[in-house]
Amino acid sequence: MPHTSRPLPNTPAVDLRLGGLRLTIQRLPYPLLTFLTGIAGSAGGAMWFGR
Repeated sequence: MPHTSRPLPNTPAVDLRLGGLRLTIQRLPYPLLTFLTGIAGSAGGAMWFGR
C-alpha cells in the first residue's frame, strides 16, 4: 500500500483567490455538505422524474 502524506494542520482545505477577494476554509463542514447534497439530489430527482 503506498504511503500518502496527510496535509499539515495549518494547510487550508480550500483557498480561493479572485482578484482582491480571498476565501479560506480551514475545515470542510461535512454535515452541511451532506445535507445540501441530499437536498440537491432530491430536487434534481423530482425534476427529472416528475416529467
